Amino acid sequence: MRFLTTALLFLSLLISNFASATINSTPILTEAEALLHTAPGQALQVTERYLMQRRLAETTNRPHSNNEADRSIRTPLNTVHAYLIAAKAHGTLLQREEAWKFLALAKEMATAHHLKRALLEVTLAETSLLLMLNNDPKAAESLLQTLIAKIPEFTDMHSSRIQRLTFEARLLNAIIVTEQEQGKENEQKTLAQFELAQKALGADADLKLKVRYQIALGNYFLRIQSHERALSELLSAYWQASENDFSAQIAQANIALTKLYQQKGAFDKALQHANQAAEFYEQYDLRCGLSETQTLLAGLYHQQGRYNFALVHYFNALELEKMLARDVQIADINVAIANTYLKLLRYPQAKEYVNDAIKLAKNANAMEVLAHALIVKGEQALLTQQTDVAIDALKQALNHATAINNYTLKRDSLAQLSRAYEQKPDYPNALYFQRRYDEISQRDETQRRNQETESFKQSQRVIERQLQFDDMQKQHTENTQTIVEQKKINLFLLGSLSILLLVLVLRNRAASVRLNQLQDLQKELYTHPRSGLRNLRMLNDRLSNSLAKTSAHFEQWYLGEMIHEPLSDKLSFAMFEVPFLKVVYLQHGYHQGLELERQMGDFLKSHIIKPARLYHFSDAMFIYIEPNAETLNAPERLASKIQQLVDNFVQEAGLKDVDNRLRVGMADYPFLPRAFTSINDKELIDILLMATSAARQACKNELTSQWVQISAIDSTPAACFADNNVRQACLDGISTGLLKVKTSANGEINWQTVHESDKN
Repeated sequence: MRFLTTALLFLSLLISNFASATINSTPILTEAEALLHTAPGQALQVTERYLMQRRLAETTNRPHSNNEADRSIRTPLNTVHAYLIAAKAHGTLLQREEAWKFLALAKEMATAHHLKRALLEVTLAETSLLLMLNNDPKAAESLLQTLIAKIPEFTDMHSSRIQRLTFEARLLNAIIVTEQEQGKENEQKTLAQFELAQKALGADADLKLKVRYQIALGNYFLRIQSHERALSELLSAYWQASENDFSAQIAQANIALTKLYQQKGAFDKALQHANQAAEFYEQYDLRCGLSETQTLLAGLYHQQGRYNFALVHYFNALELEKMLARDVQIADINVAIANTYLKLLRYPQAKEYVNDAIKLAKNANAMEVLAHALIVKGEQALLTQQTDVAIDALKQALNHATAINNYTLKRDSLAQLSRAYEQKPDYPNALYFQRRYDEISQRDETQRRNQETESFKQSQRVIERQLQFDDMQKQHTENTQTIVEQKKINLFLLGSLSILLLVLVLRNRAASVRLNQLQDLQKELYTHPRSGLRNLRMLNDRLSNSLAKTSAHFEQWYLGEMIHEPLSDKLSFAMFEVPFLKVVYLQHGYHQGLELERQMGDFLKSHIIKPARLYHFSDAMFIYIEPNAETLNAPERLASKIQQLVDNFVQEAGLKDVDNRLRVGMADYPFLPRAFTSINDKELIDILLMATSAARQACKNELTSQWVQISAIDSTPAACFADNNVRQACLDGISTGLLKVKTSANGEINWQTVHESDKN
């Protein structure tokens, strides 16, 4: 039974080993390769269908390319990949001839098309088949060394491919070394091989490869009965595989953990893991793995004395092995069944199965199984008082065990021979074989003590690590408490800061609301309620500042502080009256009058080009201010511009039968060239009113739009306006010629009438 479990263990590891070695290929072949772990038969069908349905591309079509845009062809590289998958599938199904046939086809195709990189994958698969199907570890190891030596030559390959190939080769080499006879020196050699595989794995390794490495290393530690180290590796692999849903690796870890717990006597845990593995292999109908799990379950029940349960599982395994036609495994299970019947004292059945096992083992030349079967036969003969038959069978078993250098079988043979000669009775021979048994037992006891010493050291290291871990955990708890306190402080500060920010946000929002309210109030305060234009209040606030600034600049120029006359600060003022606004409410009603006046305000506002400004002075009167005007000292142009604006509005609004005549009064600022500050804003408005009144009088006389501009000559003194009555000063200036009047009217203007006011 030891032979069966060891063979099945390496079979599962080797299947996993070569199944993961992939070539960049088409999705169909990638999918087929993924099925090797769970459904090798289906993977074989997909691959064969791919090979049948596609023809091989011509050699001129770049054989190294994986691009198969035409789905009716297959490149040589993908053909190699398909052959490899077929070989692996047949190997998994233990179809030896077919596996080697497809491997030969893959090698032939890769060699013919000089696919050197693909040849590395072929060599790796060949190594696995040598060990798995041919049971030839020496040939496999030799081929592996050749492969490992060739890999560094391919520096143009992708680094991940080189790393994976190196890891696969190193791990397979380590697995081969574990088959050799164990000893302290061989243990160091094996661990060195595993260390090389771990280095090839790299720091940022693929998790599935890491799990496979841990399973292989754990199985090695289990083989040398270093249970603590085996448990560490296998449990780590099991949980990582479970967390990432690596089903095949979970099953392999379960099998290894079953054997570990079985050796340590933890049968409940062993049964748990064995059943989990059996569920996986039964689900995917993987007979090799299912046979192994059935055998493990049978062995567990046998150790617990539950022999009937053991027989059920042994017979299940035997049926599976007969389907697989593996004579060595069939013989091994027959030996186990015979041994179980001996425990049940059913000697005829035991004799029947052990004889079948001996026959199969001889035909298959399986010396280990044959020796084990002969020992069971000898034990059965002793129990039935057939001493000579027992001695003959046990001597044959001893010879076979000595030939294959199996100390366990030698020890069992010697123990039974001593009993047989004692039963004969032949006490000298019984004593002789007992002494030989004691020598081997002493050797085993020494090994057991060494293992216990190593186990004690390992346990000591585990305890030390546990103590360090406890100390670190205590420190971690203290640090956590400190962090919690710091978090509380930070939360308090954060809360305080949040409250402060909230207060600031609320205050900012309140300020924004107040600012908006203030802006609304300013808009309401400085906007005419009907036209929406700037009103008289804004004119009074802004005009005085604007005139003061202009006066200051002219003063600087006049005193020589400025070289050039500041023309940019001269202002042209025009007050104009729109007569139809007076009667629009009477003619059209209140609501339509409001709408028309608002439309006119929006129209004028949109057509005034900054920095020019327009103010709604009173019901039908507006003041237009233009700094640095193009119409400076050209009143006819300014009046024409204003008239054009009003006419455009009348036309756009579609107004008919309206009085579009304008009365425009104009003046420039500074009004007095030699006394810039002698006329303030209110006095300037008074002059504009006087000019507009004159224009109204002219408009009534001539029935057309009229404009009037009042301006002072260069030599007009400031004393002319020393009197507070600006209108009278203007009349005096006009009469004396200090003020000049420009107008569009043809007739004379009666200034006395203008001064007294026009009642109409």
